Amino acid sequence: MTTETNTGEFRLGRFAPSTSGRAHPGTLLAALLCWLDARSVGAEVLLRLEDLDRARTKEGYREDLRADLEWFGLDWNQHQTQSNASERHAELVAEWVRAGRVYACECSRAQIRSVASLAPDGSRAYPGTCRGRRVTIDDWQESNATLRFELESTPIDSHDESGAPIAGDAASLFGDPILRRRDGAYAYHFVSVVDDADAGVDRVVRGRDLLPSTLVQVALQRSLGLETPRYRHHALLLESRDDKLSKLHGAVDVRALREFYDPQALCGALAHFVGLAPPDTRCAPHELVSGFDWSVVSSDDVVLSWSKAAGLEEVERVAASDGSTQRD
Repeated sequence: MTTETNTGEFRLGRFAPSTSGRAHPGTLLAALLCWLDARSVGAEVLLRLEDLDRARTKEGYREDLRADLEWFGLDWNQHQTQSNASERHAELVAEWVRAGRVYACECSRAQIRSVASLAPDGSRAYPGTCRGRRVTIDDWQESNATLRFELESTPIDSHDESGAPIAGDAASLFGDPILRRRDGAYAYHFVSVVDDADAGVDRVVRGRDLLPSTLVQVALQRSLGLETPRYRHHALLLESRDDKLSKLHGAVDVRALREFYDPQALCGALAHFVGLAPPDTRCAPHELVSGFDWSVVSSDDVVLSWSKAAGLEEVERVAASDGSTQRD
């Protein structure tokens, strides 16, 4: 069993939002923390638009997201659009097909749900039903089935920089990850780890809701011989919905926010919610760089309410006891 904690300096961080709609408060907070993390130590930061989900990426979403982040006051050393690397993704799948690690999965979601246990991220752990259906270099591209990567069973005992656990046997807890979906789109965990490796990303800052999936990505990195970046997972902005706490995005996006806030007021509000600024602060992101320190960033999730009359208002704070609290 490998035990480790991420320490040391880094060269390149990245912010990688999915292009499923306009930015919302959680998007902007995640972008701000990622950006400040890099800028405060003189590192570069990459903006990668994750647009492989064909059903959710509509015309104009990529451009709108770029514009929202620019309006907020963030700049980037590098820009990438994930779909532009599809040939590279295909090359790597072919490489693993040749190595005998890829198989075609014909299981429906209903079939998997009926037999699979619950994974730490709320999905269903794939039980390996179709592992015997290996694809070959001659037929994998024509397959209409889901393509999965046979993941090695290797226990991991690690922590992110905040001390949150990245631990367990990903193969057992999650099952074999998808490489390519039935619709032909390459899958999130696979493209995330290979795009990070190809770009030289050695630092990943993102929301605590993604902590469980980090275990899968670390396992993939090790199976594929890729370097593991330093990870840090931060608190979330939440809203109360149907007696449950959910990530704050359904109620308000940048179009609504811009009717109440200018960029400096919104940056100050978000900075205040996580402990980086006093109430009623007006600031641009670059004004927060010199004083940025993770030791003053709140580890509690913040429940907010939104109204056109009052803007974003704090309702309560919620502590995550183990660093991996799951919410809808």
